[in-house]
Amino acid sequence: AATVFRWQYHGRHGQELVTRRRLVMSKMVTGPTPTAAPPAPPPPPAYGAAAMADMEDKINLNSCEILKVTSSWSLGNVLKQGLREQETLLAESDSDEQILLTIAFSQKSKVHSIALAGPEDGRAPREVKLFVNHAAVGFDDVESLPAEQELELTPDTLGQRTELRFVKFQSVDKLTIFIVSNQGVREVSALSSVHAHAATNRRAPPPPR
Repeated sequence: AATVFRWQYHGRHGQELVTRRRLVMSKMVTGPTPTAAPPAPPPPPAYGAAAMADMEDKINLNSCEILKVTSSWSLGNVLKQGLREQETLLAESDSDEQILLTIAFSQKSKVHSIALAGPEDGRAPREVKLFVNHAAVGFDDVESLPAEQELELTPDTLGQRTELRFVKFQSVDKLTIFIVSNQGVREVSALSSVHAHAATNRRAPPPPR
């Protein structure tokens, strides 16, 4: 229904607004009711290095081990957030160039890359060997075992992420890092930080019913 207004004259008494209601019968011609646009698809999952996270919070420090260093406390210096960023807090070998470090993760992980850093005085690591999932490893073992990968670090690559042969680091709960030699042929080696970047091996959640 609609209300229509019109003016009428009533003699000399001037104008009077007369209201008259009338029904307006009309059919609105409309198209189909528009539907909401479907939600945008989720962005594709991150790939490669972008998908990997620093595993510092997944390290089980109580199960880690570092051998042939001047102090057992130096393990935290190279692995713990807040300590490994301080360049003066080091793990230093006690008699020669070699250091043996085993990192234990709280869950199996796909290790994509690592970054090792050390002082700029020639004690930083140069030749490094990596071993996977050995429960107890000593210096005799790493001298004879085949390494999953060997790295040759330079002053330019120290502190930078070095990508690993991903197929060999797919289900890692222990990563052993054997520092064989240092940059300056110094009597001892020193390590200031270790960063491991990985993706955890978690099962995908079941689809909703």
